[in-house]
Amino acid sequence: MKKMFLSAVFAFCTVIGFCQQRLDGFEFLNRDIDEILYTVSLYRGVAIVGDDTISGKATFRFAGQDFDSAFESFLSSQRLYVQKTDDVWTVSRVKFSPREDGVIFLDASDVRPAVLVEKISREFGTEITYDALGEIPVSLHTGGSSAGDFVKSVVRVLGKEYSMEDNAGRLRINRTVQERNSYSTSREKIQVRKDKENFSVDVQEASVGAVLEELFKSAGKEYIFAADTSAKIKRAMFSSRSFDETASLVCAGGGLELLCVDGIFYVVSSGRSGTSLEDSGKVWKKHGISYCSAQKAMSLVESRFGRQTCISLEDENAFLCFAKEDSQNQIADFIKSFDVEKESHVVRLKYIRTDDFMQRLPPGVQASQITRGTQDNVFFFSGNEAQFASLEEHLKEIDCPVRRLRYDLLVIQYQSTEGFDWDSSLSVRRLKLGDMTDGSVALGSVLDFNLDVVTAFGLKFASSLQTAMNENRAQVFADTTLHGVSGGTINFSNTNTYRYRDNNVNPETGVPIYSGVTREIVSGLKIDVTGWVSGDGMITSKVTASVSRQGADLSSRTGNPPPTSEKIITTEVLGKSGEPIILTGLVQNEESVVEQRTPGLSKIPVLGWMFKARESSKEKTELVIYLVPHWDREDETETSEKEEDFYEHIYSTLVEASNE
Repeated sequence: MKKMFLSAVFAFCTVIGFCQQRLDGFEFLNRDIDEILYTVSLYRGVAIVGDDTISGKATFRFAGQDFDSAFESFLSSQRLYVQKTDDVWTVSRVKFSPREDGVIFLDASDVRPAVLVEKISREFGTEITYDALGEIPVSLHTGGSSAGDFVKSVVRVLGKEYSMEDNAGRLRINRTVQERNSYSTSREKIQVRKDKENFSVDVQEASVGAVLEELFKSAGKEYIFAADTSAKIKRAMFSSRSFDETASLVCAGGGLELLCVDGIFYVVSSGRSGTSLEDSGKVWKKHGISYCSAQKAMSLVESRFGRQTCISLEDENAFLCFAKEDSQNQIADFIKSFDVEKESHVVRLKYIRTDDFMQRLPPGVQASQITRGTQDNVFFFSGNEAQFASLEEHLKEIDCPVRRLRYDLLVIQYQSTEGFDWDSSLSVRRLKLGDMTDGSVALGSVLDFNLDVVTAFGLKFASSLQTAMNENRAQVFADTTLHGVSGGTINFSNTNTYRYRDNNVNPETGVPIYSGVTREIVSGLKIDVTGWVSGDGMITSKVTASVSRQGADLSSRTGNPPPTSEKIITTEVLGKSGEPIILTGLVQNEESVVEQRTPGLSKIPVLGWMFKARESSKEKTELVIYLVPHWDREDETETSEKEEDFYEHIYSTLVEASNE
């Protein structure tokens, strides 16, 4: 696929350059000849094709602007010929050129004998049959007047083993060398000895076919020669080799390969040019993997033995390796050393998830040792007992419950106005013993708060707050308890939402025109608390409080949204559990005007002031936020013994005394 893509890109770029109607030259680097022909055909505008003799790659450079000269130079450098017609140019390695004297001249360059004979048969319309002619390309440049003349020339090129027979115009090329006897020479020596499962070979001046015949007979194997085996082995001697390795070495001497199909060995031509000697003695062997992946095993094998020719078999969790027999045995032993069953332990987390654990792996634990389970709190650990014991010790510190936090929240709105009220009161009773040293405090709704005001701020503060509430100088804006975890953010909001529609004022009439878009203004109290518990039990609290207020709605008259005001406080404090946090400064000032009029008379200029009463007042409101953080621990009670004694003392001194 990659090759096809690059070829298409190359052809496209070439055509783009040609479309500019200017030829600066050709440059082809190691390209298929078919691709080169296709590329130049796009420029020339005529179909240029290669016949069955065209194959291989070529490199060609030409600097010039004449296409015909460049094309002829390319054909000459590659020993090719072209036959031109109006529609198609056919490029071939074979060319028949008739002359005026009736002689036909044949040019053939690097053509297999069988293909050349077929070309002669087609050119003259003569039936030509032949024995195996070999695969070595031949070149022939000769003249003649009949098919027989050219076939004789081909036979002369092939050698003395071949001869031509003419039977009433039907030509046949016979191979005169007998299959077995032709192997024998005066210096031929073939010795094949079998020792149990191994073989020893001593060969001198013998053909590959003769040696293979002796080897197959000694091993009792069935075989078929599907290629020319007449190649000579000058000298070969090796011993104690397996049958596969021995046969592979002999085949490599003749450029052949050995294939086994259904127990029958086929001797065929080698399809890997230049690698048969390097791969001699190598065999394919399958290695099965039991406890790890085939890809990992192949990677380890290449790291240990260098680059190997391996093919992964994913469906079987195995791989094929192409190596010599002794290397195959070493690879098999190496696989046994790491392909062993690993100890696996099931770990069930109590308080955290597997994802949380993977983000904070303890020292000595690798992510590859963790396999997730079907549940979020279960995973499998692969390792020995010592590693698992170390993991369990680390889990005691990691798999812990998240520290819980609780905030007692009390928001009081204090009000003060510029005014003064005076009341007189008088009460008379008999003096009692202890009047001079006795004190009393009246606590009502303060004791009903979620926040323990008496414990957090003391009796004096609780009494002052109760008095302010009784006199309507203080109102409870919020009284609740917020729960969260260490590191998390708690949000509290007590707001009002005002919705209005956008409008545009008509410049001609001055009448507002609503656009249909609805917007919101949110006003009120918002509190965000982020708490964190340190190792010594201290609580760090980051508090952000904002108070916003919406003004009068004037959108129907002015076309603008109502005004808003906002005040924000952000602080970060550190304290122990139970120590209160007080946020102040959220002050709002309001001014109100009350005007009373006498109907009719109050509208008289100047004189109307005598019939009006105007009173203005200023009101100041302040929101005070009281927060008391608590760290909820299972091993400690919410109230200490000292606090319980204090509550008991309050109850006995205040409640029981009032009953008397």
